[in-house]
Amino acid sequence: MSNVVAALDIGSSKVCIIIAEMKNKQFNVLGVGTSECKGVKKGIIVDIDSTVEAINGALKQAEHMSNKKIKSVFVNIPGGYTNLYKTKGVIAVSRDDKEITKEDVNRVLEAAKVVAIPQDKEIIDIIPEQYIVDGYDEIRDPIGMVGVRLEVDANLIVASCTTVQNIIRSIQKAGLACDGIILEPLATSSVVLSDDEKELGIALIDVGAETTDISVFRKGSLIFTKVIPVGGNHITNDISIICKITSTDAEKIKRQYGVATSNLIRNNDIIKINSIGGKSEKEVYLKDIAEIMEARISEMLYLVRKELEDRNLYNSISAGVVITGGGLFNIKGIQDVAQSSFELPVRFGYPNYIGVANPIYSASAGTAFYALKEKRTSTVELSHSVPKKEEDSHFEDYVEDDSSSKRNILDKIKDFFADFF
Repeated sequence: MSNVVAALDIGSSKVCIIIAEMKNKQFNVLGVGTSECKGVKKGIIVDIDSTVEAINGALKQAEHMSNKKIKSVFVNIPGGYTNLYKTKGVIAVSRDDKEITKEDVNRVLEAAKVVAIPQDKEIIDIIPEQYIVDGYDEIRDPIGMVGVRLEVDANLIVASCTTVQNIIRSIQKAGLACDGIILEPLATSSVVLSDDEKELGIALIDVGAETTDISVFRKGSLIFTKVIPVGGNHITNDISIICKITSTDAEKIKRQYGVATSNLIRNNDIIKINSIGGKSEKEVYLKDIAEIMEARISEMLYLVRKELEDRNLYNSISAGVVITGGGLFNIKGIQDVAQSSFELPVRFGYPNYIGVANPIYSASAGTAFYALKEKRTSTVELSHSVPKKEEDSHFEDYVEDDSSSKRNILDKIKDFFADFF
C-alpha cells in the first residue's frame, strides 16, 4: 500500500492533477499540474480526445514537479450526476471471541451493496452512515467492539454507466489506470469543511465554470447532492454579449475588475477595451460591468437557496454555507452578497495546504486527501527521467519471475515441514 497518490479532477474549463503523500499524518502536495480542457460541457465529457489531451498536459506538469512517474490516478465525479440510495447490510460476526474486525466491516458493506439498481447505473462507492452492534446504534467505527450481529445503514453512490465509462476511457487513453472513482462532494469536504460543520449541518457550494454543485452534510454524513447548470462562465458570457467583446477580454475584466455588487463601483470609473476584431477601442463604465455581474450572481445564489428550500434542507444547515471552486473566486464582495442572500453565515473554503491554497484546487486536493485518508491503494513510481533499455526491461522481468518462483518453492517447503511437525 503506497502512501503516495495521484488525483485527477476533470472540470468544464480545466483538468487538474495533484500528486500528494501522507507522511507522519501530514498531508503534503508533491506536484500540481493544470491544463485547459475543451472536452467537457456542464461536467460531462463530450469529446474524449480533447479531454485526453488536457489530461496529458496536466500529467506532464505534475510529474515534472514531483519527479515521480504516474501510472494510475483516483478521479472524482460530480455529486449532481450521481444518486444516493439508502441501503442496509446485516452479517453475523465471524470470530469465535466475537470481536469485530476490519474483515467484518468489509463484509457488512458488501452485504449492503446487494440491491437491485437500474441496468444503466452502476455502484461506484458506499458511504456508511452508522453501524449497529447487537441493537446499539449510532456507532461510527465498530472495529474492536464485541458483538454477535453487525448491521450498517449506508448510502450507495450510483452513477450512470455512460458517464463512468467515459471517464475511465479518457483516463485509459491517456495511458493511465483508474485506481477508483470518488464522489466529488466527499472529496472536497475533506479539505474544506470541519467535522463540527458537517455534524451540525452545512451546505457546500462548489461553483465551477459551467455548473454549481450543491451538497448538504448533516450528522457527519452527506445527505443531499445536486448540480445546477450555471457557473462562472455564464458571468463571462453575459459580459461578452452585452459589451460586445471577446470572451477572453470578458474573462480578464471579470477577474481584474469584477465585483458582486455595483455599490462598490464609483459612477465615473471607466476602462478601455478592444471591440470584437480588435480594430478599435471602446470605453465601458465599470458600473455597467458590476450590474451585469450582480444580476447573474444574484440569480445563481437564488437558484441555490431555492433548491435547498424545495428539498426542505434550508433549516438543516445551522452552520451556514461554504463556497468554494474557481467560478466566483476573487470576485470582491461575494461573501457579503451571499450572506444577504442566504441569511446565514457564509465563508469561502479552500485547501489549507502549501501549493494548493486556492479554491480552484478544492476538488483535486480533496480527492488526493480522501484517498490517502481512506487508505486506498495507488500506483506511483519514483523518478523516471531516463527510459530503460528494452533488454534491461526484459532482464528485470525475468529476474522478478525467477525470484517469485523461488519464493513459492520456499513457501511450499515451509508449509510441508509445518504440517509434518
